[in-house]
Order: sequence, then C-alpha cells, then structure tokens
Amino acid sequence: MSAVPRVSEADVDRLAEQVGLRIDPADRAGAAMALAVLLAAAQLVMEFPLPEEIHPALVFRP
Repeated sequence: MSAVPRVSEADVDRLAEQVGLRIDPADRAGAAMALAVLLAAAQLVMEFPLPEEIHPALVFRP
C-alpha cells in the first residue's frame, strides 16, 4: 500500500476554484484531510490487480 497523499490547504483552494466552490477558511484544513482520505481510498482501488481477461461491464445494473 502506498503512503497517504499529502493535500495542503492551498491544494484545496486551487481545486475549489477550478470547480467553482467557495470553501470557508475555517473548513479548509478539514477539507484537505477529507480529500487526502478519499485520494488514499481511490489509490487502493487503482492499485488492486485485475487479470487481463477482466473487462468493465458495458451497462451498470444495480
């Protein structure tokens, strides 16, 4: 497993600006921490090895 990604408050500001969000300065540290946790979870999924014969479904049906 890889290390938890580092996300700074400046990263949060930059990303929020790109998608048009306004994040209260008091919430930036918490947003950075939550984003780091989400990135770590996504990293686990992306690192999971799959055999070559596995293909994504064309249509998702829950």
